[in-house]
This record gives sequence, C-alpha cells and structure tokens, in this order.
Amino acid sequence: MNDLLDLIVFSPDAGQRKRRSGALAEMGFSPRQCEDSNGLFRLFQARRTPLLVMEADLSDLCMAVAGLRAMDTTAGIIAISSFDSPENRILGLHCGADACFQADVGTPEIAAALQALVRRVPAAGRRPAADAEPRPPAPAPEPAGKWQFHDAAWTLVSPRGTRLSLTQAEREFLLKLTASPDKRLPRGDSPGMDSHGGRESVRRTDVVVSRLRRKAQDMNVELPIRTVWGWGYAFTGDI
Repeated sequence: MNDLLDLIVFSPDAGQRKRRSGALAEMGFSPRQCEDSNGLFRLFQARRTPLLVMEADLSDLCMAVAGLRAMDTTAGIIAISSFDSPENRILGLHCGADACFQADVGTPEIAAALQALVRRVPAAGRRPAADAEPRPPAPAPEPAGKWQFHDAAWTLVSPRGTRLSLTQAEREFLLKLTASPDKRLPRGDSPGMDSHGGRESVRRTDVVVSRLRRKAQDMNVELPIRTVWGWGYAFTGDI
C-alpha cells in the first residue's frame, strides 16, 4: 500500500460510503471505511492517514472535521455535505476542511482534490526554485532504461529515478498513449474528451502535453514524448 494514497472514507450512510470507497479504489486509492465519529477517531489514531473524505449532515460533519483537525493539523480533509451557500462553505473551511463539495460531486473531482493535497508532500528529488536563474537548464538526457508508472499510475518514474506526480488528465493521457499501438496517439484522441470536439479537443490535448513537458523540464527531466507533426504524439521511451 502506498501511504500517500491511503485514505479514510467517513459517512454514516452505508450505501454512499461503499460507493465512494469503491469508486476511489478503482482510481488507485486505498480507502478504509468508517461510519461514525467515534470510530473515525479510533481508526485514525490506530493508523494515521494523510487523506480523508468525510460526508455527513452539515452540523455532524463540521463537528467531526473539527475534532479530526484538532488531532492532526497536516491531514488533507475533503468535506462533502450541503455546501450550497458561501456561509456553509466558510463554516466547513473554518472547521478545518481543505475543500468543501456538494453531495452530488463526482469521483474524478474528489480524486483531483486529493491529488492536489498529496502534492503538498515534498516529492523526493524535486529541485528547489532558483531565484537568480534566467532560464532553467536544459533537461539532461535520460540513461537507457525503462520508464515506470508507480502509485496506481499517479506517478511517472524516469530511468534515473526522478518521480513526476501526475494530474488526472496527464495520467489518463499517458496511460492511453503508452497502451496504444506503436505508442502513438492522435492529438484529438485524448481520454475523457469528446471525440467529436474538433479543435477544442485537440487544443485540450496540446495543453495537457505542454504542461506535462513543463513539469518535467522544471525537474530537469527529458520526457520521451515526441510530436508527430500534423497528426499527434508518440512515446519513444521504453515502459
């Protein structure tokens, strides 16, 4: 189990708790379920987890969030309840939640918020920002070896061992690119996007690739993603 993907799913509603946990497990997280606040505190004390998804009526939820936050100031807490007004959301944030969502929030949005909280943990090997550098150094060529997906494909690891945390869009793009024939993918064929979206779909794919390359460059990594002009992208590394 990857500690950074370990989380507690808290909800008094057994059906909702099961659905949330199952959906998050399918996205690579390792959820432990809890139905009441007393059990939540015991479960958290038994094994601290960096992430929590907490769902309940607003008053009960705020009490549980405040109690959990008093136990740990660093845990990432996603709160789900009737946050249908600025006042309710402000209350949830003041109680200690990191993000507040309505009950109809989708799993991809929850997963994105969880990944944002995971990124607060310093990544091994991440280069500190340089105040006086006019431009970043050119990425060093990676040695021969395999690229790897770790953490249920939320992390791309270079042959040199540098770890790149991925957003959901980057993860889906890389998984589809590396699984496609010859590891080539048309620009408009990005996962989660309308195949009939035309220029907008192409533009979104280009944005994902551009941000991924910039992230790798900031860590002095040369990504083996090549542009196939007029068509799409190719992954030229061994994975």
